[in-house]
Amino acid sequence: MSKAMAMATRSFKYFQDVRSEVKKITWPTWEDLRQHTVAIIIVVTIIGVIIGLMDWFFSMTLIRGLGGILG
Repeated sequence: MSKAMAMATRSFKYFQDVRSEVKKITWPTWEDLRQHTVAIIIVVTIIGVIIGLMDWFFSMTLIRGLGGILG
């Protein structure tokens, strides 16, 4: 068998295996997808607020601290 034919055979087998594995996937329902999306948005928002508050606090601390030291 030529190299091209062997590669074509391996490629065909690979795509057959991929198709077989994709059929085994359990896809989430729309309700699950919606619930998880809302949960992710809430968590990201909370973390964003926390990081923003920390940034503001440390900025003010450094500005006041360095302002007092430097003049």
